Order: sequence, then structure tokens, then C-alpha cells
Amino acid sequence: MSEHGDDGDRGRTAAAWHVLVGACGGIAIYKTVELVRLLARRGYATTVVETEAARRFVLPLTFAAASQSAVLDDDVAWSASGGWFEHIEAARRADVLVIAPATATTLAKLAAGLADNLLSAIYLAFRGPVILAPSMNWAMYEHPATQQNLRLLAERGCTVLPATRGQLACGEEGSGRMAEPEVILATVQRTLGALSGGPLAGRKVVVTAGGTREPIDAVRFLGNRSSGRMGRAVAEASVAHGADVTLISTTPMTGAACEVTLVETAAEMAAAVTRAVADADVLVMAAAVSDFRPAEPLEGKIERADKDTLTLDLVRTVDVLAEAARPGLYRVAFAAEAGPRLDRARAKRRAKDVDLMVFNDILAAGIGIGSEDNEITIIGHDREEQVARAPKDVCAEAIVRAIERDLAARAGTGRGG
Repeated sequence: MSEHGDDGDRGRTAAAWHVLVGACGGIAIYKTVELVRLLARRGYATTVVETEAARRFVLPLTFAAASQSAVLDDDVAWSASGGWFEHIEAARRADVLVIAPATATTLAKLAAGLADNLLSAIYLAFRGPVILAPSMNWAMYEHPATQQNLRLLAERGCTVLPATRGQLACGEEGSGRMAEPEVILATVQRTLGALSGGPLAGRKVVVTAGGTREPIDAVRFLGNRSSGRMGRAVAEASVAHGADVTLISTTPMTGAACEVTLVETAAEMAAAVTRAVADADVLVMAAAVSDFRPAEPLEGKIERADKDTLTLDLVRTVDVLAEAARPGLYRVAFAAEAGPRLDRARAKRRAKDVDLMVFNDILAAGIGIGSEDNEITIIGHDREEQVARAPKDVCAEAIVRAIERDLAARAGTGRGG
């Protein structure tokens, strides 16, 4: 395990975390290539160690390209260090060890404490968190020996991701499919977040995402173009900083790194947020909530042939942010303005009495609602921070760090929260 104390872990960026991925010889190894690509894209320093059987499925060059790092295997270990010292060095460098796919053979070796290849030796020498993603034929997975090995490894502190049910490579149906790369990535994020020790570590954070839909009739609705990307990015950045996150979203979030509650209307979002913030420390309202809704939505369908024009009677929706206000809750709001109206965003922050207001200009090219990039200004009580155009996960990291600065200052002055 990396020899970092709490102060060393606090505030670490993704690049400061070292993820060691053990790849075993199974057909699901193609998912491991995608996992490594996702880890590297998130900025984690990623190293792959392949077993001899794994190299029959995927050449080391493929993993080296995905991870942008040299691949470790039995041959490299011997030639590079002149002995088995590589397993000690790899174990010292890593913060988390992920084994995916974890085959029946490797699981049996780990459970028995065998060290007959580089990966199993690293496992014995490693003292950090271990994540296992089993993959095999359903009969092998359900065999009492395999299940006993999984239980034993879980009892020893490993995080075991259950194999899922579906079509297997052998053509049969059953449990044995490896967890999806996004699910494994989310587990890595949660694991490293718990090690961070920063101001958000152990705090409960509620994040909203997506655009609400207000029904007009059984098939039509009033909505907006919000994709939910910004909210998801903030949720995952909060997880990476050690928070316990609930994401309340209007759009499904497959593979999200946190608990997800799906809602549709502003009223449903308000109810979900009210429940979630009862014991929360932070609320980030990234969702685009409709300001108005049809007063009397039709249960059936409005027929076009019956009308030449259509007039809707609209009424205000609930103010989710205001409804959620309570003493000690740190609140973050978003001001999506049509134009460079930073003055309006500042006024909104004061009027809504929120801790942070995040401003963006939805008319600016390439950063409007639904885009992959954003350009924001984070407005606090006594400071402003501009983030130039960047992917939304970069913007989310800046928002989370601003929250952490305020929470740290609040703790330093002895204020509640």
C-alpha cells in the first residue's frame, strides 16, 4: 500500500492515485481494456499486470497503449529486477489493486495464499484495498469451492463485485459475467475517495441532475435540453473526494459511482431532495428544474384534429432549492444565463442566500445546455473563481474543491456544518 498519511492523502488529485490492475486469462478481459482506458482518462496513474494466460487473450502492447504505462508480467518481473523484487515495488506504489477478470484459478490462489506468479505475489505483498471482479462459466462460478473462496476473500477485506447474469461466452445463460467497466470504475472511485481524508470525506452530499419533465398529457411534456452531465460530474467528483453521495436525476445514470434516485417532475425532485437532505451536509442543485408546469395535465392525449390552436395554463413549480434550506446545510446553486450576465448570477446568489452560485452563459458556443464542455464562474461570499472552457468533469472538480475550501474554513472558525 502507498505509504501516505492522512495529510498526504488530503486533497490529492486523480494523478496522485496509483491504480494497479491485475488482468487474468478470461474472455471478459476485453472489458478490462476498457476499464484501463477509463481509469487513464480519469487521470489515475494506472499500471497493468498480466498473468501468462491473460497474454494469450490481449497483448501487453494493447494495455500499454490504454494505460500509457509499461505492463508488468512474469517475464518483465524477472528480467527487470533480476528476481521477484518487482512484486514488492508494485505493491508499494499502488493505492488500490483491482483484479479483473478474476478467474477461478486466480481466486483459488489468492484464497490459499499461493504466490506462483507476479500477480498473486503482489496480492500477498499489498496492504491496501483490493477489488475483485470474478468472471467465469456459471457452473464454475456457482461451484461450492469458488463460492467459498469468494466468501473467504471478502472476510479478509476484499471488495467482491458480484458476477452478473446473462449470455456467457460459452453460449450458456447464467451468472458469471464480469461487472461492467463503469461499475468497477465507480468502485475504485469510492474506494480512493474513502482514503482521501479531505473536508468532504465522510460527508453526505446530495446532487441533482438533468432537466425535469412536466406532463401536458399522457404523451407530451414541458422540458429542457439538460443532459445531466454536469450533475453527474459533480457527484462523481464528490465521491472521489470521499463523500457519501446521493444523485437525484431525471435521466438514468448507468455505472454511476453513487446511489441514484430517479425522478421526473419538479414536485418529485423536491420530495426526493427534501428526504435526502434531512441528514446531508451539502446540496448541489445542478438540475435544470422547470419554472412552470401545466395547471391541469390531461390524463389522456390531446388530439391534434380537434384543435387549430392550443393554449396552456401554466403555474409556478415548487422552488426546490428554497424548500431544501435548513440550518447547517451548505447549498450550491447554478445560474444558467442567456448571455454574459454575471451581475445577475451575483444577485441570485444574494437573493437565494446560497453558499456558492455557479454561473455559465448558455448562449456561448460549445458550452450550452447538453454540451460536453462548460465554462463557469464560481461565485462565493468573498471570492470568485473562473474556470475556462473545459470538460465538465474538470469544472466539477473545481466546484468540489471550492466546496471543500469553504467547509475547511467553516470548521476552522468553529461554525457548524
